[in-house]
Amino acid sequence: MKRRFEFRLQRVARVRELEERLARSERAAAEALARAAETRRDRARVVLQRSRAWLRELLLEKTDPRSVLLSQRALDSELRALERAVESSRTLRTQAEKLAAAHRTKKSAARALEELRTRALERHRSTLEQADNALLDETAQRGRAPAWKRERKRETDSRSTGQASDEGAPPPPGRSHP
Repeated sequence: MKRRFEFRLQRVARVRELEERLARSERAAAEALARAAETRRDRARVVLQRSRAWLRELLLEKTDPRSVLLSQRALDSELRALERAVESSRTLRTQAEKLAAAHRTKKSAARALEELRTRALERHRSTLEQADNALLDETAQRGRAPAWKRERKRETDSRSTGQASDEGAPPPPGRSHP
């Protein structure tokens, strides 16, 4: 029974270890994707700030309307890229946080399972110890019973031997035999 119990625990531990590795790798991948999206978002913001600054400079000077329109289109394009990057970074960050929460939940469940395993192992040890103690008590009682019987038999034998020796012995002097 003990081997089967240990084998099951080893299997559970191995599965838990694989799940932990998988959760860590998923979490790391999600975190990397979220960071990459945030980096793209930050780059798009920098480009947008540069474009706005350049347009302000153009508006202060005498400008060519065609270049202003081209710059405005470029700015709009960058703005759409920024919006996509912001949305992507939010989505990926949310996913990374969900995976992190799921990972924490799994870790908590693993700790709870470990605690249950420890309790089961303690109960198992306690049961084995009780069985061993019961066996020792039974052995001790069996060992005492024959000694008690032997002592009683000796007492019975000594009484009967004492009576038999009295019956077969010659009468003490001064007494007549019946």
